[in-house]
Amino acid sequence: MDPKNKITVAFFLPSLEPGGTEKNVVNLVNGIDKDTYQVFLVLGKKKGEFLQQVSLDVFVISLNASGSLGLFLALVKYFYREKPDIFVSAFTRINLISILSRFFSGRGNNIKIVATEHAMFSLLANITRSTVHKIFAIFFLRPIGKILYPKADSVICVSEGMAKDFIKNVGCKEKVTVVYNPVTNDDMIKKSEESDFEKEITDIKAPIVLAVGRLVECKNYPGLFKAFALVLATTPSYLVILGRGPEEQALKHLARKMDLSEHVLFMGFKQNPYKYMKKASIFVLSSLQEGFGNVIVEAMAVGCPVVATDCPTGPGEIITHMKNGMLVKVDDEKDLARAIATILKDSVLSSRLSQEGIKRAGDFSVKKSIQEYERIFQSIVR
Repeated sequence: MDPKNKITVAFFLPSLEPGGTEKNVVNLVNGIDKDTYQVFLVLGKKKGEFLQQVSLDVFVISLNASGSLGLFLALVKYFYREKPDIFVSAFTRINLISILSRFFSGRGNNIKIVATEHAMFSLLANITRSTVHKIFAIFFLRPIGKILYPKADSVICVSEGMAKDFIKNVGCKEKVTVVYNPVTNDDMIKKSEESDFEKEITDIKAPIVLAVGRLVECKNYPGLFKAFALVLATTPSYLVILGRGPEEQALKHLARKMDLSEHVLFMGFKQNPYKYMKKASIFVLSSLQEGFGNVIVEAMAVGCPVVATDCPTGPGEIITHMKNGMLVKVDDEKDLARAIATILKDSVLSSRLSQEGIKRAGDFSVKKSIQEYERIFQSIVR
């Protein structure tokens, strides 16, 4: 197709620092049909580990801006200058900035805004680290959301539970669509077969309990440590953690305080977490809340049995308890420990959860998600 006739789609993120949403966007921009769409990735700052995973046929633009005001002003200029047909934003704060920026750019409805939600709207005040953002979320987010979100052309929520919560708090039911995250593809399965591990991993002879995610409060690593301590009392094993974040030093201190240091390995961020999932005996998600839970699907896809808290939202929509994984109570270390120990000790159960998990992971393919996004794109540009 002549480039002049292609639909221009721009995806917007503050950066490509490691995170589930950032990984989703990379999967989307890489996989969207380039014969129909000209795809741009607009970043507040051109930085982050995921940059090297962006396909060469995706145009990357840096606004060289950060902070709410900086991003707003930069987006106003961008909209006025570039005028993409469709603009896809992620994260609630960024969605509101995008909608407002379009209005002030004077482009009206010429640019179609697709706002994607990746966290429970009603719980946003719980996960923000900034005091200013927390106050904003508690007192102003809901009324402002009710004003601005109806001006978006489409709102995508990544789980059914999240969609219900969003509609309850903001409305816009007619514009909300649930599209599960783009997680599995052939490339990740291929990467899971790699076997070049660090010496710390190759030296482990006991079962590996694996956790992957940013080191932040809502992931509840302290609760995981308590559960792992109970498991370790009866079952020799190691807890391997992939990821980094603001809680890293505090968690390392906690591991020492709980006398777990010799059995807890902090491995940092990994471009290829799939090979660790493939090697692990069990994958554990101990979160207090989730948007969706990409890592659950990733672990399932490579055959690693999964235990996850039945937190809002995501895990309960992915896992059928005792069929393709195990769900446990939120912030209950004893329940989590029992589930981990059960899988480690029951090879028949472990094998069944592994095989059924592989089947379930196929429902969250990158291809299916992209098809849904493209269907929404076509509906709003007509």
